[in-house]
Amino acid sequence: MLLTDVILELFTFRNLKHVGNTDLSSLSESTDWQEIIKKWWGSIILLPFMAYQLHQAYWTLNFNIFFSISYSFPFPVNVEKFLLNNFLLIVHEAGHTFFSIFGSRVITILGGSLNEILLPILIVIFTIFNRFIKGTQFSLYLLGSAWFSVAFYAADGGQRQLPLIGNLGKESHDWYNLLYHFDMLDSDMEIALTFVTIGIMIYLAAISVPLWLKRYQSLDLDLKL
Repeated sequence: MLLTDVILELFTFRNLKHVGNTDLSSLSESTDWQEIIKKWWGSIILLPFMAYQLHQAYWTLNFNIFFSISYSFPFPVNVEKFLLNNFLLIVHEAGHTFFSIFGSRVITILGGSLNEILLPILIVIFTIFNRFIKGTQFSLYLLGSAWFSVAFYAADGGQRQLPLIGNLGKESHDWYNLLYHFDMLDSDMEIALTFVTIGIMIYLAAISVPLWLKRYQSLDLDLKL
């Protein structure tokens, strides 16, 4: 074999090896991106909804309480907020009815906001127990949003500017009655900020679910001894 033939074969082999390694590397990178998207798509979807909720809270608590009901959300966030707010409103009103069985006026009034929080907590517990990763993320988002809803209502406790369902009078404002009962009318904004802080922490937990909630697959081993 001539020296030129040997050099040609070596050059061809090195080129083929380089092309093979490049293809494998590209395939590996593609697989990595697919795994990342599969793991984090829930967090990616929730981020814009959370961002607009935080912006609404900023404007509501710093400038005008009416931003809690008139904030202009873009599509499709506005559709989600419409459905979510109406769901929480139904849960809130049902809470008054349910907690009235205890026969306490204070518990009946508190029951609306309390039910907004308790129902999502039960859903979160269910999804975590069953290790539904995406279900846990979305239920935590629901829970965080419920805290924001209660925060806006509490922030209006002192001034009572927001319209009430059924055209009820200002004397029917839940958080006015609660804060008045506990002599805390001057603390309405501090309480609202506390609730918002809790909501933010729950949002962070929702985003990070793929880091701390793992789903394990069961294996059936047929061992013949």
